[in-house]
Amino acid sequence: MKRIFVLVVFGVILLLGVFAVVSVLFKPVEIDVRTVQKGEALETVYATGRVEARERRVLRAQRAAVIAEVFNSPRTGKLFKEGDEVHAGESILRLRDSTLTARKQAAEAEIKRVTEQLQPESPFRKAYELRAGEARNNAENDRAREQRLKAQLDTGGISRDTYDQAKTRADVAEQQLHQLTQEYAQVLEDLQAAQTRAQSELDTLNAQELDDIIRAPIDGVLLTLPLEQGEFAPVGTEVAKVGDLRTLVIEAEVNEDDIGRVAVDRAVNIRLAGFENTLVKGRVFEILPDADRATKGFTVKVEFSNAVWVPVQGSELLGWLEVEQAAHPLSGMTAELGIVVKQEADAITFPRPALTVNNTVFVVGDDNRVREVKVALGLVNFSTCQALSGLEVGDKVAVSELNSLSDGARVKPRE
Repeated sequence: MKRIFVLVVFGVILLLGVFAVVSVLFKPVEIDVRTVQKGEALETVYATGRVEARERRVLRAQRAAVIAEVFNSPRTGKLFKEGDEVHAGESILRLRDSTLTARKQAAEAEIKRVTEQLQPESPFRKAYELRAGEARNNAENDRAREQRLKAQLDTGGISRDTYDQAKTRADVAEQQLHQLTQEYAQVLEDLQAAQTRAQSELDTLNAQELDDIIRAPIDGVLLTLPLEQGEFAPVGTEVAKVGDLRTLVIEAEVNEDDIGRVAVDRAVNIRLAGFENTLVKGRVFEILPDADRATKGFTVKVEFSNAVWVPVQGSELLGWLEVEQAAHPLSGMTAELGIVVKQEADAITFPRPALTVNNTVFVVGDDNRVREVKVALGLVNFSTCQALSGLEVGDKVAVSELNSLSDGARVKPRE
């Protein structure tokens, strides 16, 4: 009896397992479906890019320095931070270079030293003038003695040697006076030149100090402020970025193989990160003439066709840009572009997600079974495809779970 009970239990478990496997195998696959429609078919050039403020400035350290100070915003009274409104000319932060400070102190000390020496009553000038006065007295006395001895020489009162010695002494004294006078003039000239050089150095350093105050070049929003007070900024480092968010554009890169089909004023379909289900309209307004040598791509700039600026906090500069269906692009956001290069009206179209890697689609029948259909494609973009054959208007096609489907599979559609 016990053995029979065990066999019965085992049989029940086996039957339940078989039932579970069969249920899984034959359970309908839940899928999303879309309807094949008639409308405009588009062929597009694909590109990816980022949303940027059309007017923006990146501010960089012109030399290696430390962030000495972040200034207060005139509106909040607090230290500037990312996202704050800023106006052209407002000071954002100040850099400090210890070597510049040392050079400035040296230049100021040199100016002080030279200026003091050039003062008419300075000990330096007094010492020179005293030496010059002594040399002048000596020269005058020696020349007067030489003149007296010359008169005596003419009368035979002294020897020629005595006179010659007096004349030589007078000539030497006058030469010494002349040399001292020239030396004094040269020293004054050198001091004046040193003063000019030191003042020029100080003016240059003062100008550099003014350059060390990083000011907003345009009205906008402080997009980045990556360094804090006390941090070191190597030369060329970005220390701030200001952008006017009222006009946002997309800067994308188009491969050189496709750029020949792109032109200014071409319509653009845009998918923004975070708003993938919203098709945003745009227009090409600029194509930069030079390609990136590394990527072999050309920069294409696109503007939003239906953008509306929504200000907040009573500010003209703070707010967001709103496009189709309340989608709002943000600075730095990733975007996918379909630049329209060809279009055809009254075409049979279906969603791009319905297309398999084999260029087939799964059509849902009235019996909730799918059949795999080969499609001849016409114009294709990242959202829709044109069917030249294989589909009819009104057909329901699967747009999800394609890897789980096969011809004849049972499905549970959801619109």
